[in-house]
Amino acid sequence: MCTLTIRKNFKFDKELVDKVGNILQDRNLNFTQFLSRYFQAVIKDPTLIDIVEQKSKQRTGNFIGILDGKIGNMDYKDMKKSYNENLS
Repeated sequence: MCTLTIRKNFKFDKELVDKVGNILQDRNLNFTQFLSRYFQAVIKDPTLIDIVEQKSKQRTGNFIGILDGKIGNMDYKDMKKSYNENLS
């Protein structure tokens, strides 16, 4: 994975920056303007962080990605507990 280092602890995935750069160029924005607007939006609505995290983890392009958000939101321990309760 190729990374871009902006400052000591400020690193980005190069491919990701290139893809975002193309989108921003279509909207006549630069990366600094984008980050500034993102931070302003987060200040006004902190739940945006959860939405962005959910979207970034959402898989696309394969069969499992189709099922994202449709099966449920249980972790492994809860699923195991539920399964064991159903056996009893």
